[in-house]
Amino acid sequence: MAFSVNTNVSAMAALRTLTMTQSSLNSVQRQIETGLKVAEAKDDPSTFTIAQGMRGDVGSLKAIQEGLSFGQATVNMANAGALQISEVIIDLNKKVTQAFNEGLDITILQEEADALVEQINSIVNTTIFNGVNLIDGSGTDLEVLSALGGVTQTVPAQDATTATLGLTGFDLSANASIITIDDSYAIAEDDVYTLTLSDANGTTAIHRFEMTADGNALTSAPDESATPPIYVHAVTVDPANQSVQEMTGIMAQTMRQEGFAVTLGESGTITIAHGQNVATTANNGATDLTTTVIAGINNTGNDPLAVLENAEMLVGQIMTTLGTAANRLDSQSEFTQLLVDKLQEGLGILVDANLAEASAELQALQTKEQLGIQSLSIANSRPQSILSLFQ
Repeated sequence: MAFSVNTNVSAMAALRTLTMTQSSLNSVQRQIETGLKVAEAKDDPSTFTIAQGMRGDVGSLKAIQEGLSFGQATVNMANAGALQISEVIIDLNKKVTQAFNEGLDITILQEEADALVEQINSIVNTTIFNGVNLIDGSGTDLEVLSALGGVTQTVPAQDATTATLGLTGFDLSANASIITIDDSYAIAEDDVYTLTLSDANGTTAIHRFEMTADGNALTSAPDESATPPIYVHAVTVDPANQSVQEMTGIMAQTMRQEGFAVTLGESGTITIAHGQNVATTANNGATDLTTTVIAGINNTGNDPLAVLENAEMLVGQIMTTLGTAANRLDSQSEFTQLLVDKLQEGLGILVDANLAEASAELQALQTKEQLGIQSLSIANSRPQSILSLFQ
């Protein structure tokens, strides 16, 4: 082997090894500092790119989780309001039953009933979460973000107002209307049933239910700004293919949606009740149906219990709808949390450092570094041995 002071091959090799050892040592120290084995793209480009995508999904799912929490809170608030309204209707039932007892002052009972109805209005108006009221009849559904890609769950808006429940101006002695329809009666296009509501101060509203099968414009004209207001409701039927009973059922359902309590009897009777007095007329154009094809209309029935039964049914439907929506949101929230957990678990497997391994490797590299320094020192001292050749 030639002796040279210009080229120290051993020192070059020792320095190269020491540099590699210090680079590895820096890498392990960064793992310990960050807890990550893939902290940036240069550590593992493909894994880092996948991890960034997963971090994006986790962030999106957490945003969805927040949206679901908002939806849950809103629906829970609406559920609480509906439940409280149900309790008030139970109290109203007690007042109606008490009114049947002779000797009790009906005026005092009516005042208590009025206060309970007003309480329902108060409940509806205050059942608000973050500006959203699901039971005030505004008709605005709640869209809850529930999955990636903008997928939403719709919570339908409900209407628990006293008007829809048929409790506006609830009168303990209100009259109902009983229509008797003969089996031979043929419901025809443009038949109009007019339900007139009134209280002690006179007529309060007029509701017209018009039969239509052709989809053309209704013959009845609404005027909701008039005094009393006139409302017109289409009852879509198919006289050519539906029986009288089927079409009567459709009309009854339309009336119920407007807050009337409608009971269909087996003998062709239709009992229509409301919180106020109800009087019915029927016509088709200039033809008065009450004296021609309808067997009879009796506007002296008295059945406030039917009104409350109808209100209980409507509130029950509201609670069922909201309860179902709450269950769906709870289930989706749990599933979203599961997705977040699994994504974070997978992300950890990809990028997290095994600190136990890192600790052992750190000690090994520190020892290796010390040995490398010693080796470089020895290699650097070797040229000095050439001096002995010249002594």
